[in-house]
Amino acid sequence: MNILPALTRYKLHHVLFWMIFFTVWVLLRIDDYPALQATMLAGLLKVVTLAGAVYFTSYVLIPRFLYRQQYVIFFTAFAGLIGGTGWLVIQLLNGVLQPYAGRIAQWPNASLNSQLYDVYIPLFFMVGAITGVQFYIDRLQTQHRLQSALRASAEQELQYLKAQINPHALFNSLNAVYFLIDKENKAARDMLRQFADLLRYQLYDCNTDAIPIEKEAQYVANYVAIQQMRLNDNCEVSFYCDPAMQHFSIAPLLLIPFVENAFKHVSAHVQAPNKVTVHLRRQGPFLQLETYNTRERPVNGNGTHHGIGLANVKRRLELLYPEKHSLQIAETEQAFHVTLDIRIA
Repeated sequence: MNILPALTRYKLHHVLFWMIFFTVWVLLRIDDYPALQATMLAGLLKVVTLAGAVYFTSYVLIPRFLYRQQYVIFFTAFAGLIGGTGWLVIQLLNGVLQPYAGRIAQWPNASLNSQLYDVYIPLFFMVGAITGVQFYIDRLQTQHRLQSALRASAEQELQYLKAQINPHALFNSLNAVYFLIDKENKAARDMLRQFADLLRYQLYDCNTDAIPIEKEAQYVANYVAIQQMRLNDNCEVSFYCDPAMQHFSIAPLLLIPFVENAFKHVSAHVQAPNKVTVHLRRQGPFLQLETYNTRERPVNGNGTHHGIGLANVKRRLELLYPEKHSLQIAETEQAFHVTLDIRIA
């Protein structure tokens, strides 16, 4: 087992860092306190409060304000955090050292000057330094993920270009077929128009890193409508798009693989109902896609719902929305149920 990846995965390197920090602090300050017990208690209090300030800065202040360029709020909150944490440290230290008051003339933090040099200044520099390192690591990881996403996108584009036909010729052909269809056959015309919209979205609208959710939702709606006409009355199709699905963007073509899978693997029962459900919702800060489809009973272990398409979209989710999405796939002998949540705010 490789130790470093395991430490990183379970954040054990954080525990190791604070243990070393605590040990070094006790060894350096052991002569400043009346007893070893007092030194260790004071060190524990400082490590706990310092760690709290560091993690609050790293996981709350930096993502919410610094990354969003709200610098005044960030530095104001940071100054308030240092002041509040320093005051808390002093109160806790005074409580810890109170039993030893009769044994020493004075302990650290007894005067304003010692409070400044023993608590506030070290706290400011330590929190600033540690969170600065964390900020630098975050930036490196973000750049690495971006480069990985760009490489994946470039590879995908190359594969796409190899298989691409002339889009203008394609749309001209579709228009010709559209006008050849009998005007009375409205269903066929509607289906062809929606098919053209699907192609137009893929060929022209998706050449960007993010797409308005309204366009992505319309693409899904067109696909569902075409599949519904194809299945006719043999399958009960339910599609719902939350009216709140607007005014934000996502990466293009992230949702459709799950919808395609639902229709691809839907059952063809004769005596039992066949169902496909596709729901798009806004759940607070999350975009939620939920798909459900009945399925044929698998034979000899066949009939899996997982293929190359799902593997690719899972990889894209990991690259584009690291730690900002959850994907749950529930599979039974009767149905598939997929729930995807993507944090959008």
